[in-house]
Amino acid sequence: MGDNSLGSSINTEVLLRRGDVYGLMEALEDDDFTVRRDAAEALETLADERALEALIRSLRYEEWQEEYPVLTGVRAASARALGRIGNPKAVDHLIMALDDTDIDVKIAAIRSLSGFPEERVFEAIRRFIDHPDENVRKNAVWALIKLNPERGLRYASMALYDESWVVRKTAARSMIGVADEGYLDILIDKLGDPDSDVRRQALLAVVNIGEAAVKPLIQKLEDPSWQTRAMVAEALGEIGSKKDVKPLKGMLSGRKRDENRYVRGKVAEALGLIGDPEAVEALQRAAKDPYPFVRRKARAALDIIDAKPDLEVFDNGELRFRYPRFWDLSEASEDERLVEGSWDDNLEFVIKRKEVPEITAEEFSEVLFDVLVRKGFFNLSRDIIRIDNEHGYIMTGETKEKRVIVFVFKKKMNIYYIYFRGPLERIRDSYRYIRVFINTLHA
Repeated sequence: MGDNSLGSSINTEVLLRRGDVYGLMEALEDDDFTVRRDAAEALETLADERALEALIRSLRYEEWQEEYPVLTGVRAASARALGRIGNPKAVDHLIMALDDTDIDVKIAAIRSLSGFPEERVFEAIRRFIDHPDENVRKNAVWALIKLNPERGLRYASMALYDESWVVRKTAARSMIGVADEGYLDILIDKLGDPDSDVRRQALLAVVNIGEAAVKPLIQKLEDPSWQTRAMVAEALGEIGSKKDVKPLKGMLSGRKRDENRYVRGKVAEALGLIGDPEAVEALQRAAKDPYPFVRRKARAALDIIDAKPDLEVFDNGELRFRYPRFWDLSEASEDERLVEGSWDDNLEFVIKRKEVPEITAEEFSEVLFDVLVRKGFFNLSRDIIRIDNEHGYIMTGETKEKRVIVFVFKKKMNIYYIYFRGPLERIRDSYRYIRVFINTLHA
């Protein structure tokens, strides 16, 4: 046991830069407990097997540590480091860490154990599915699916009805690409969940099941809840089966016209994603709907059907959109830069994300507008637009040779901003595809 009142001359940042594993192992036993924590976090970054035994020792909980909260950070970082190293010798010690008094250590142990697909690990984590803390339950669900998808699905499907939306969201998300049609009824039921994030993840899980989901989804189009009908329409659009066209067309006009304008808008959007020219006449009528939302979605759908032969789908789990196949896309490695792309004649675009909970989309757009002014752009404009069902902004500006189009919107705590740049005429020629991109963007 050390004396936390003593200072230390050890600089863990220097040791990390040097890759000095032995120096960091020594720092794990320093008298200054903050140095121990920093050393454990540095060893987590390095994930070097030489530190295995030292990390196992620093993971161990002893009662005297309760007096020093900083030591929970040492144990949590040690658990994470052992998971990254991946040596099976750590399994017994990580299972013991599941009984640590600190929630963060429990969670770190659960996540690290998810990399060891053994029966004893599954059983050890299974008992946390009903833990009082929602973050423990959430991570237990995630780990069980990762350890054994077939068995884990049972627990994930039960967690879809957890009282915490955080747990329900994780359960639905963990089922994406894993659940089969045996779980369709439960997942379709969760399209009516009170939380929008849960509904979105359930939708993605249903869409991943594919064609088998079409018939039960069509039956659900008559659900009394308008929110459920809207999500069902969206799911059918994402699946893209032409079997959906007839029942969806009927919801836009005539005897079976849906009474809810939001549902009609989502139906129009779905018909665009399906891309069957048979829907054009119904969409043209919907483009004259009394409500702007429906008209906008119908016009966007007609754009997509017109461009359909050229379109691809991008989906990386955070962003989903349609784009022309001649755009050259790549995921970016910078923290704020998510996706970048280019096509002929120096046309380029980039999607960025910035976590700024205290700033609105309007305020952020004003900042970007000022940047364009300072950079000498002229013919500047800023208008309101809807992006991913959120309040957003579109800004345009020109130089003598270039044109820039900037989109800004906020989703929860994140600001997303998207730049398109290129020669004036080429940007104008690309408006149709830019509209399709924006109208199909989900974050």
